[in-house]
Amino acid sequence: MANAGPSVYKACAACKHQRRKCNQNCALAKYFPAEKSDDYEKVYNLFGMQNMLKILKSVDEDERDTTIESLIMEARMRLEYPVHGHFSVARKLSFEIEKAEKELEIVRQKIHICKGADNRAGPSTREGRPDQP
Repeated sequence: MANAGPSVYKACAACKHQRRKCNQNCALAKYFPAEKSDDYEKVYNLFGMQNMLKILKSVDEDERDTTIESLIMEARMRLEYPVHGHFSVARKLSFEIEKAEKELEIVRQKIHICKGADNRAGPSTREGRPDQP
């Protein structure tokens, strides 16, 4: 038989931080369970409690999980790169993409040159070899 006693509700990271009793109506309990206290501390230090709640209330219910993940990622990036945050990482990756695209263009030009040289040589250079694709 099930125990009919009061259920024990573990305080979320936000309520632990504020040293208050957490109830089932807590707005942040779903996003910051007790195990995620480090993430909560990072987000709290960057945004503050009121701003975090404003941000959550400003988005639709189905987008709140993604919003919290974004806040956590932004807080982590801000700790790792305090001056520019995630922008420095995005800029670095953008430069790497540009470099790779330039390299790809050079390779394509070389392939085009090689194909052009093969076509100019004519069919006489292919004599004795089986058809190649």
